[in-house]
Order: sequence, then structure tokens, then C-alpha cells
Amino acid sequence: MIQLLKFITSIYLRDFFCEMKKLLIVFIALLTVANITSCTDSSSQETPVEKIKVGGSSEGYSVLEVLAEAHKNDSIEITFMPSSQSSGGIRGVKDGLIDIGVISKQLTAAETSDKIKYIPIVKNLQFLIINEKVTGVKNLSTKQIQDIYSGTISNWKELGGPDAEIILLDIPEDETEKQILRKHHLGENLQITPKAIIFQEDDQVIKSIASTPYSISLVAKSLELEEFAIEILNIDNVIPNKANIQNGKYKMTQTIGIVISSQPNSVTQKFVDFIFTQEAKQKLELAGYIVLDISGK
Repeated sequence: MIQLLKFITSIYLRDFFCEMKKLLIVFIALLTVANITSCTDSSSQETPVEKIKVGGSSEGYSVLEVLAEAHKNDSIEITFMPSSQSSGGIRGVKDGLIDIGVISKQLTAAETSDKIKYIPIVKNLQFLIINEKVTGVKNLSTKQIQDIYSGTISNWKELGGPDAEIILLDIPEDETEKQILRKHHLGENLQITPKAIIFQEDDQVIKSIASTPYSISLVAKSLELEEFAIEILNIDNVIPNKANIQNGKYKMTQTIGIVISSQPNSVTQKFVDFIFTQEAKQKLELAGYIVLDISGK
């Protein structure tokens, strides 16, 4: 009798565990299907990221970076291509390679086209800056600037500074900043000293001024300036600031704007619309720019 009970019990337990094993397999299968469905539903609900490509003048990148930071839209990714010049930004938009071209000059007749739309955004300061080793020099007159660039003055002590050779870091003549410096202070015909060190890429100048003792150069205002130990000079006893731009005393400014397609895609148009909001204006003013009174229409 006992043996019979053991036999019956063993059969019952075997069948019980077999059934439990089947149920476990079914449960795992259902759980796997549920996870796959959940992942599929989650991914299908994610908002696709739309991209805006920005290219062009390095002088204007800081302006667009301020705007991009202020915009902060998870569904829009703004990519800054390697900087070039204004002409590169214009050509890039015309050729459909970028969505927004940053420019730091007025369009020429040859560059104007019904394929693109030009939008000026801000006025930006240009400075003469010196390495921190140049002590005792806070202001330069127009005549002194001419003498430095021509090589007539070659030692800082002639300007009240240390007894050290002036190292002039210059930029090409086709750069907007150089053209503005010539217009207001150098003159069109002044010959630059052959000792000047020419930088083909003007975005390299700030770092070079900071690391080259007794150097001087011309730069456009940017966020990068705050990262280095340099001094900004007054010109003709005029401080380069917003007030002196508005009253016309400080002349060295450039207009930073953008070009877009005359028929931009929807995501580019949304970002351009944001540029003309009060929020964007406040961000630009906090960054030190003079926002132009323009309309995006």
C-alpha cells in the first residue's frame, strides 16, 4: 500500500512540475512580447530631431551661438560647420549645403540673388587688443595706430609702455575687420610693415595675442575674449562700448547678419522667427551686442 502511494505521488508531482514548466515558458514568452511592444511603442512616439546647419563668417558665430543656446529646443539640432568667411556662408546657402549663412558684411551686387534673403541682426564691436605684458598703454591715437601698422613705431616705450619690440599680428586685407580698420584709422594706402605676422584665419588671433608677449592685433568682439588675459585699448580717447557706438563716437563696428534661402524649410523658419522675439533680443543685449531694429517678415 505504501509503495502504491509513493508511486501515485511521484506521478502527481511529475505532472505538476511539467505543468508549471509549461506555464513558466508561456509567461516568459508573454513578457518578452510585452517588452518588445513597449519598446516599439516608445520609439514610435519619440519626436524626430530636425537639423539646422550653420556656416560662414567666424566673426558672427558667437551671435548665432547665443541664439542657439537661448532657443534650446530638443527637437532641433543646430550644427555649426567649420567657419570660413561671409562669402562661404552666402555660397553655402545658395548651393543648399547649409541652412543659415552667417555674414559680417553687406552683400555685394554679385552676391545678391532671389535665391537668398539677407537679415541683419546686430552691430558688433571691433577692438585693438594687446598682450598683458604691454603695461602703461591704455589708449592709441589714429596716428599712433598708423605708425604701428607701418612700422614707424616699433617699440612700446615710444608709447609709454615697456622697452620691448611691438609684435604686430595682422589679418588679410579681404577680412571685414581689416577693411573697417582701414576705413576709419589706417587709410586705404598705408603700407603694412613687412614684420607683421599675418594670420589667414582670424579666429586664431585671440589665442596668439594671449600667448605672444608684447603683441597687438585687431579682433571682433566674441565670447572667447573673456577666456584670455588681454587688454582692450581705447582709440582717440574713446572707450569701445555700447554708448559710444550709439552716439557715433566709436566707429569700428560691423553688422552681423544671416542669409537664408528665400524659401527656407519649416525648421529653419521657426528658428529665424525666434531671432525676432523679445527673449532673443534680451539674450543678445546681455551678451553685449547692439540689436538692430528689424523685422523678420
